Amino acid sequence: MILVDKNQCVGCGICVSVCQEAVTLEVEKGFAEIVTESVDCIRKAITACPQNAIKEIKDKLIFAIGTDDHKTIKSNDHVGQSLYFQIFEYSEGKMALKETRENPKFKEDETRVHGDAGKAKATASVLNGVDVLIGKIMGPNIVRLKNQFVCAIIREKEITAAMDIIKANICAIVHEKNKQNSKEKS
Repeated sequence: MILVDKNQCVGCGICVSVCQEAVTLEVEKGFAEIVTESVDCIRKAITACPQNAIKEIKDKLIFAIGTDDHKTIKSNDHVGQSLYFQIFEYSEGKMALKETRENPKFKEDETRVHGDAGKAKATASVLNGVDVLIGKIMGPNIVRLKNQFVCAIIREKEITAAMDIIKANICAIVHEKNKQNSKEKS
């Protein structure tokens, strides 16, 4: 899937000049948009972009969203205190619910110290295979969790609305995941 990272695009229009068939410049929005990927010139547009804002997203990412009710993001406490984690797979611009995991450490964690390393370890153990952890509140253990996951704060209440925010910002999320992967290799 080819996307324009709206946070990097400066609206210069160079991509449009080399590939009018596939790219339009939304002047009011201030960034380019891909109309179709099925033309030969799209590769020229990717190469021509001085901001490197046109991205080919091949990644499949696994997201965990903390919730107590399967509908809303946990909002009255840290994400690690969620009763459940809904696990979604992002691929080709779509988010699909794969499973719901119960947080078995929830009751055990209630008595632990705020920011306790054991809480971070308990949360991470439930999230095996997850790339991105989504919550409304992270708490002090974010310093530990961000070593294992891309941690993202979404202030939206409804999980369905949060998924739209994730898709709209997938370029930035993939960028953060790639930064994390390059840190692990060095």
